[in-house]
Amino acid sequence: MLAQNSFRPNATAKLEFYLLCVVLFVLPTLEAPKNIALVLYLIVWTARRFSITKLLQFRPHAIEVCLVAMLAASAASTALNWPFQNGVKGLSDTLRLTLLFWCIYRAGYDDRQHRMLAEVVTAGLIVGLAFGVFELATGRRALLELHSAGILTQSAMYVSAVLVLALGVILTRWLPRGRTADTGRRTWPWLASLLAMSAALFVMGSRGAFFALALILTGLALLVNRARFWALLAGGAVAVITGLFAIQLLDEGGRIAASARARQNPERFAVSNLERIGFMRVAVAQVREGESLWFGIGPRNFRSIDVSRWLFDPPLGMSEAQRTGPVHAHNLFLTKLVEEGAAGLAALVFFFGLVARGLWRAWRRKEWYDWRWFAAFGALGVAVIAGSVNTPFYQEHAMLEMALMAIFMAARRESPVTASQPPPVRGAE
Repeated sequence: MLAQNSFRPNATAKLEFYLLCVVLFVLPTLEAPKNIALVLYLIVWTARRFSITKLLQFRPHAIEVCLVAMLAASAASTALNWPFQNGVKGLSDTLRLTLLFWCIYRAGYDDRQHRMLAEVVTAGLIVGLAFGVFELATGRRALLELHSAGILTQSAMYVSAVLVLALGVILTRWLPRGRTADTGRRTWPWLASLLAMSAALFVMGSRGAFFALALILTGLALLVNRARFWALLAGGAVAVITGLFAIQLLDEGGRIAASARARQNPERFAVSNLERIGFMRVAVAQVREGESLWFGIGPRNFRSIDVSRWLFDPPLGMSEAQRTGPVHAHNLFLTKLVEEGAAGLAALVFFFGLVARGLWRAWRRKEWYDWRWFAAFGALGVAVIAGSVNTPFYQEHAMLEMALMAIFMAARRESPVTASQPPPVRGAE
């Protein structure tokens, strides 16, 4: 069933790859085309590779076992808690994430096709941001959000992951002896995209995304530690600040400036902190009951929790509407533990751990000089760090992160991500 041959440029192979490009391009903007293209991609991918003989000979890798465990935990939680409000919605989310990762991981796409996927992801985000700015400027939305990538915090996580990808492409072209063969010929479109994404993040004002990005860049600075990396960060910061001042002058009194100011309001920060802590306390109270410790209360079923069962001291800093229907715990690990129990949490943690191990081994072996390493580092960092104070691991930002991690892990599976005679990891030039 699972051929590990290199990607063959025949008609169905091209159709498969172009369908994946469509999925990643419209991912932040168009809901229906994304779903249609994803279903068609999965059908073509399976039709090209299905074989009973290869299915019987198939030997899964450790990360594929984790994917199966994630899906099994979600299915078991759904079955044991059936019926409930969202039904199979949570299970379908997990199925979509695991299949997307697995198909990219096993597809055998080469360096050129990986580069095309990076370009498609970035171009799709820029189009999505342009549409988001249009909706904000015309009053269709009160905040800068991607049209089909969830609420603002989830949109900011999406932007953060692609920003690190673009930074990795630029770095591998700019630093000496970096792997430039599969990053395209021109750098300026990536620089322009990087600046646009940075400005968008400041307008969005998501503290979770800022926090994740700050830790990711700090980690990269410690691991890479090159003078040109620091110069790029400093130059980017100056350019972004200049751009923000320009936006302020051009849009003074307008909706974009008003949205940015509203997001940076200290009073809103205080209220948001109390609400976030309140959701986490509800999750901890649910776990302490112990009745659904192993398989949870059902995927995407956090809303069913009856907060009135407990007496909290001090009282929860949540509105009445939030008490009536809490959406999630504002922490992906707590949410996973409540909804899918210890089984679902263990599968997710082991999955993240295997990706982290791959990144660490690539760095230790000096195989990190490749944009795919940076993309996976950013995807994992955004998912774990921003998710720890923000949204669970589902919807479009999770699909993007799974795709970027799959590209990195697939490159390591086919042939280690190496660069010829990479420079020392430590020390400035």
